[in-house]
Amino acid sequence: MLHDLTKSDWQALLNIPDGRIPAALVIRGTRALRHHCAEMRQYFSNILDICDPNIVIDDVFIGELDGICVAFASVYGAPMASEIVHVFGVLGTPLVIQIGCCGALAGSLSAGDLLAVSSAYCGEGASQYYKQDGKEVAATLRFEETLSSAGEEPFKIHCGRVYTTSALFAESSDDIEKWAAQGFRGVDMETAATFAVAEYFGMDRGALLYVYDCPRCGEHILTSDQEKNRRRQLGNERMIQVALKTIRNHARL
Repeated sequence: MLHDLTKSDWQALLNIPDGRIPAALVIRGTRALRHHCAEMRQYFSNILDICDPNIVIDDVFIGELDGICVAFASVYGAPMASEIVHVFGVLGTPLVIQIGCCGALAGSLSAGDLLAVSSAYCGEGASQYYKQDGKEVAATLRFEETLSSAGEEPFKIHCGRVYTTSALFAESSDDIEKWAAQGFRGVDMETAATFAVAEYFGMDRGALLYVYDCPRCGEHILTSDQEKNRRRQLGNERMIQVALKTIRNHARL
């Protein structure tokens, strides 16, 4: 069974030598798997593409970030997220950071804002196979609350709980209002699974998401606005910047 594959088994299957076991995994939730995998390559050197003969693992690479060995994977939804984190958990990678976008449930959030996840509710189907003592998984990693980059005003990172679902098109207005009333500030499709598997393997874990839309305001993934698109792009850039900075800081500990 796949659950019984060992570190050496996965290394042999994926052709990962001992010296390339990553110190961190960045996992991005997205539909555009190959686009974002290709986009992230610019931040790394000495890239090793990872793929198994049966294409169970794809859109994954290991690269170097200022001498730190880091893996990156594009996934869509909880099942794919759980598979990637499982593999690197077995390999012994100590840190995973989930990035991507979310829908805002809190009125204080708007398109392009960053949300650092404090905990994620397991509203999807993958987490239950790794976490059997509750429905919510806490982050262990904190992000700086206010940051700035060259030529920009400082920007704030919001913090809060997210609800992770596996059925995007099944979200109703009643669901959105219920989740907001329960104190969730965002909704996504991967973070709870990523956290549950990371907790199972004893990995440090954090999630930093940019707000794509605000469902409670009548927005959804099919709506478009030039200003919102600009803010989403800026949010995406800032999210990546902060995630990579966090990996650098974590490696110094």
